[in-house]
Amino acid sequence: MNLFLGSPSTYAQIVPRLRYLKSTLISPDKIRELTPPLTDIYAYLRETRYKAVSETKSAQDAEKEIMKRFYSAVDEISSFTPKEAVNLALAFAREDEINDSLLVLRSIAEGKEVDKNNLTSLLWSQSSLNKILAEPDSLAGIQRYLEISLKYKHIYNALKDAYSYFNELKDSSVITWYSLSATSNLYYDSFSDLNSIDKNYVSKTLCPIIEGKIALGLIQASLLKIPARIIELSFSKINACNILWNKISSIYERESADPIALSTSLRDHFKYIKIEGKKEEEIMDSIRKSSNLSAKRSSEAAFQSYPFSPSLISAALILLKQEVSNLKTIISSAYLRLNKDEYEQLLII
Repeated sequence: MNLFLGSPSTYAQIVPRLRYLKSTLISPDKIRELTPPLTDIYAYLRETRYKAVSETKSAQDAEKEIMKRFYSAVDEISSFTPKEAVNLALAFAREDEINDSLLVLRSIAEGKEVDKNNLTSLLWSQSSLNKILAEPDSLAGIQRYLEISLKYKHIYNALKDAYSYFNELKDSSVITWYSLSATSNLYYDSFSDLNSIDKNYVSKTLCPIIEGKIALGLIQASLLKIPARIIELSFSKINACNILWNKISSIYERESADPIALSTSLRDHFKYIKIEGKKEEEIMDSIRKSSNLSAKRSSEAAFQSYPFSPSLISAALILLKQEVSNLKTIISSAYLRLNKDEYEQLLII
């Protein structure tokens, strides 16, 4: 590992752009104010980067326009990011690619038609999945799909492992469950080759996300009766966030038959997230919520601390991705005619 990668002068050149991006984010107070009717929401969005969203006529089209703005920001940031941190920037779009590619794999395994309209990562200009699906007979069968994916490492590795576990367990649910592991590893790999100082700064922003995915993965694995050996293979290479795999593995092996007991035993083994609730859905909601809020706090703090590191890249994209999530929730809820009380708990504010 090169300990001299990422000099302060290198990152000094991109700090103003990242600070500007952060300054254009919609404030939490404004997010709270964005409530139905849809005409009021769109009137505000016309004055933001999401102007094109206000011209849409359906929730699905609105979501597509929102995601286009997000992917455009990823492209812009990755274009001026120092080489050693490019994968960090791209990881925020590649996460969607991995999720979508596993959805495709599950559809093929179940003999179902793939609906490309539901694959939002295809909107990304750098989408590898788009190239895979453009190949002749890409959906003809699992082996053909894997063969075409081989040249795109971040996708192929996820597909290969998920398919292996599917073959072993004979349950297609394990394919989409594996997205939690695959995207955890994606984020870990995106900063694992940075020098130790930069890695430390970046991990403070990404560890809440990684912890949340691991904790969700463990609870969902318990519900799906996934063996401890597969849990170990899926997550244990993540050597970050002070996660003690020996302890977590032994807890899972001991408590995996009971998701509630498992969640109780796991509570003290994660630094950034909270595991609360008496029912499975309450527990998973608490993990998602605390993971997002912790990532938000850590990202906000990154802009107040030492700026000349790639942590501002991850911080800016975390905050932007959370803004995107909030807007999708607000707009889809408006189309469904939900009251604010019915969706407010889903907002990351």
